[in-house]
Amino acid sequence: MERWQDYYSVLQVHPDAEIEVIQSAYKRLCKKYHPDVNPSAQAAEKIKHINIAYEVLSDSGKRRAFHLEWTRRLGTRAPAAPPRVEVRERVVYVNRTPPAPPPPPKKDMGTLAANTVIKNYFSKVSEKKFREAFELVSELDKQRFSYGSYVEWQESVAAIYQIGSFDIELFRRHAELKAEESSKYRAEEFTVSVSEKDVRTGRVNEYSFTKYAVCENGIWRVYLGYRDLTPLLVQFKTMASTQEEAVLINQWDEYRDTHDLTIGLLNKKGLEKVILPEVYRQRRYDRPFSIAVFNVILPDRITDDSHRKHVMKYIGYIISKGVRLIDHVSWLGGDCYGLLLAESDKRTSVTAARRILKAVMHDVAACFDFEIEIKMGVTPYQGANTDDMISQCMRTIGASGDRARARA
Repeated sequence: MERWQDYYSVLQVHPDAEIEVIQSAYKRLCKKYHPDVNPSAQAAEKIKHINIAYEVLSDSGKRRAFHLEWTRRLGTRAPAAPPRVEVRERVVYVNRTPPAPPPPPKKDMGTLAANTVIKNYFSKVSEKKFREAFELVSELDKQRFSYGSYVEWQESVAAIYQIGSFDIELFRRHAELKAEESSKYRAEEFTVSVSEKDVRTGRVNEYSFTKYAVCENGIWRVYLGYRDLTPLLVQFKTMASTQEEAVLINQWDEYRDTHDLTIGLLNKKGLEKVILPEVYRQRRYDRPFSIAVFNVILPDRITDDSHRKHVMKYIGYIISKGVRLIDHVSWLGGDCYGLLLAESDKRTSVTAARRILKAVMHDVAACFDFEIEIKMGVTPYQGANTDDMISQCMRTIGASGDRARARA
């Protein structure tokens, strides 16, 4: 048989406790002993008894029966008074008209005007109309900081945070708000709930703060309350410069990942990246494109690595000069260059590659005192990936690819 329990003791409430007290005690104990927050082995058993006790004491019928049993068991230790029951008087109107409801409270025109000026101010700030927002600021604020410093502050904030939405609600009224030692104003304090986007991370944050509207010579204005904007300017400009630095670092990391820093051209990974949009255009709009590979053969007497890189860098420069803006040149490593010829079928691509090859031969012959040879292979896109297209170009070079020879 299950042991009888004192549910008042389980919930730690007085036998005369109101239902609100019982509910509050139940929530407090759940936060303390719920297994999700309490790892102790006794938490599960404890919360079970708490739930049973609350089920009984929160029901008026079950509580009345339990209270009788509780009184019988505890005898003189139990107070004689039963649980208090709230009784509401029922009024019946006989042969007469019930009293008229009280008139609605009059709207406070001051509160409406204060609410309007606060709402207009944040609307102007969210739209980046800082001159119009400054006109709504109190004269007391304008004595402390200039329009220029205000705009500089708001622009530094807008560079980091973008207001998405806001909500305004009256918090309390002040008959005399002491803004200065000798100045007191009628004021309305509002709670402003803002949803804004962090430009640096893309995250949307929600938070609340209070803002005052003060009545100056019968006109309601926004009271910011800042004596000096310099600390705020320093804070947000530092955050903005940190953001710009992070953007530059990310851009440099991306450039270093997709370019060969020695030659100054795209690497193979960079070539694959620029091919992806061309694949999309080919599949959607049936726009052809091709890849050409130039295999440079330098004379054996050029053994110095820095000298070879210098020659290869110059050849890459000549190739880059000969392509269109929509084409891309990459260094595939070793003695090979890759060339993406956008919107070009095989016939057009071969013609363009031969023209580039001829220009390279001419410039190399004019600049160096040794002979080089370049082999060329062209492959149009037909659904293959980048590696397969490059391999096909190399096979074309090995079989019957075009070649050119230059000698000073």
